[in-house]
Amino acid sequence: MASKKEQPVRAIFDNVEVLTSDNIAESAPFKLLLKTKAPECIQEAFRANSVFATLFEINDSGAYIELHRNDWINALESCIAMYVEEEDYDTCGKLTALIHEIKDKHKRLKK
Repeated sequence: MASKKEQPVRAIFDNVEVLTSDNIAESAPFKLLLKTKAPECIQEAFRANSVFATLFEINDSGAYIELHRNDWINALESCIAMYVEEEDYDTCGKLTALIHEIKDKHKRLKK
């Protein structure tokens, strides 16, 4: 049975007209969203052999935050750093394994 692809999470921000990248970067809920959703979305995109991992939609705007596959490892490493701070080493191990899978596939494709 094929699984239905989930719709991206919507990140809801107040006062979108004056929203800056600094506001977004400093938002604790946004950091939590990135920490939890980025690895899931990257893994899904990797398994589907996609070029982009769609992380979330900003409000209901139709504007999506996506990561190109060239940025997946850096994003996962950033997530690992957040999980290390929480001493969640089980999740760190899972993310490290995903990084190795991505790197191994990249090496095989280069041959």
